[in-house]
Amino acid sequence: AQGRATQQRELLRITVSSIGDAVITTDVQGRVTYMNPVAESLTGWTAPDAAGQWLDAVFRIVNEDTRQPVANPTTKALHEGVIVGLANHTVLLHKSGGECPIDDSAAPIRDELGHISGCVLIFRDVSAQRRMQRDKSDQLLTARLLASIIESSDDAIVSKSLAGTIQSWNAA
Repeated sequence: AQGRATQQRELLRITVSSIGDAVITTDVQGRVTYMNPVAESLTGWTAPDAAGQWLDAVFRIVNEDTRQPVANPTTKALHEGVIVGLANHTVLLHKSGGECPIDDSAAPIRDELGHISGCVLIFRDVSAQRRMQRDKSDQLLTARLLASIIESSDDAIVSKSLAGTIQSWNAA
């Protein structure tokens, strides 16, 4: 039985270490008990250095626009026993001073009796998604600018398909 329990713990450890998202667990006081390699990479903390630290010291988050600190979602998850997600435009501050936009959620960890015994925080780098959103927004602004130039032009502007069919024109 002890051998099976050891195997199950090892399988669980390997599984959580292999997840593509960052995972941090805490005790009921909010001190770090575990970090997977992705969490180490995004925060800049090693698991041994983070162990026992307050989560707020390891997982420092601010609003991307205002630069004001964002309330740590684990606090609400631990106190209210609910799953909590972060607001949009949250940035994780790396230990060495860098930063990356993240999306995350925190959920209470419950024991077999249903009592909260800690919290699990799962987050991911959303830099690529934010870049795509900015690019799409820039493209939309450019399209609107070009459309307004065409519409306000005193010259007649006509667009045709490759087959020569008129598709649109401006007021001039």
